[in-house]
Amino acid sequence: MKMKSIKHILAVAALGSSLTVAANASAADWNYVGGGFYDFGDTGFYLEGSTFIADRLVLNAEIGDTYDTVFRAGVSFLTDLSLGQAPVFVSGGYSDYSFDDGIYFGAGVTLALDEGVNTKFELLHDTAGDGFMRFRSGITFAISDKLNLAGSYSLNNRRFSNELRLGVQYKF
Repeated sequence: MKMKSIKHILAVAALGSSLTVAANASAADWNYVGGGFYDFGDTGFYLEGSTFIADRLVLNAEIGDTYDTVFRAGVSFLTDLSLGQAPVFVSGGYSDYSFDDGIYFGAGVTLALDEGVNTKFELLHDTAGDGFMRFRSGITFAISDKLNLAGSYSLNNRRFSNELRLGVQYKF
């Protein structure tokens, strides 16, 4: 087994542990686990999760398995700033692609369009490879109090393929 595979397994296990410990967090939109279809140059699946670890600090991680494995783990800080009705957050973390790794940082907004329909937009810079920018937009539709349909699309520049995700999220 490759060392990167072991790192990914350990990181996902650590994320799972933190998600169960922090299940009492207050904002359900940031507390979830999810997965589904992933297209990033090739097709495969993704798993992701997010949970509060402090009052305004959110831990998040994602792994996508296509021809190249993608792993990202980081934090988001929920600020007091907003753009109209959209609260602003800043993010940063570690990214690992099969061919290189780096760090990412940026900012985004969340916006509730309707009861049960939420959107998220973020602009991130990733230093992996020669560095690239990623503009990610996503939407979730509530099927029930705990289950969402989720989709997102990331426009990446330079030689990085755009990313498409379609899946489900379980909120806790």
